[in-house]
Amino acid sequence: MIQLTEETRAGWCIVGVRGRVDAESADELEAALRAAIGANGKVAANFAGVDYVSSAGLRAVIQAARAAQGKSVEFTICSMNAHVKKVFDMSGLHQILHIQGELPC
Repeated sequence: MIQLTEETRAGWCIVGVRGRVDAESADELEAALRAAIGANGKVAANFAGVDYVSSAGLRAVIQAARAAQGKSVEFTICSMNAHVKKVFDMSGLHQILHIQGELPC
């Protein structure tokens, strides 16, 4: 199960993500990120509450990042715990995605 929130802070749209980002929730995450990207110039996905991410979750983030790039929207993923960050690092996504340790705002 995934819980998504959205808030605006200092010019950033922050999409808060809690729970498991897996095959069941990946489409919901991608839709929320795409909606935020469509309406804002800066979007941060706050993964502080994410305890698990699967390959489907990685795909959702990649698709959102591509959408952001196509619209010239600044997109970052932030506040991952060590386990989730390891998944991004092992997949090589840390080399192509903008990942920060903390929220940018």
